[in-house]
Amino acid sequence: MESEIVIKEATSQKDDFKVVQKGNMVESINKLNQVFHYIDLNYVKQGIMFHGWTGFRTTEQLKAVLDGHFMDIYKKYKCKGALVESTKMSGSFNEANDWLAGVFMPKLIGLGLTKVAVVLPHNIFAQMAVDEWDKKLADSLPGILAHKVTL
Repeated sequence: MESEIVIKEATSQKDDFKVVQKGNMVESINKLNQVFHYIDLNYVKQGIMFHGWTGFRTTEQLKAVLDGHFMDIYKKYKCKGALVESTKMSGSFNEANDWLAGVFMPKLIGLGLTKVAVVLPHNIFAQMAVDEWDKKLADSLPGILAHKVTL
């Protein structure tokens, strides 16, 4: 059994979560002990930041993950591409779309990101949120190449 390194302990705050690393996987675990986000470090040597979302997450959790340990890992490896696996994502994240397009993505682009691909969620509400994010991204950052793929 591989060892688990705790990167961040959860606090008593409602939306807080624990972050652990098991081998090449970094997982965000909610209060129900469910993984809702992961980063697979196996692809960073190829210049790809591969990460995924599963189940539900709050807007606060999404922002905390992306602006927290995700950003720390991205700065360390400076990947040119990002692949977002969201087939198992549930629920919308429309509330975060302005922040994603106007704050988060410009940070990544400033660090060297040039391409983004998203494997679309099966959940219709999450699909609509991805579509809205894609529109906002195209309007605010026309130079970024984003692809959406369904499985």
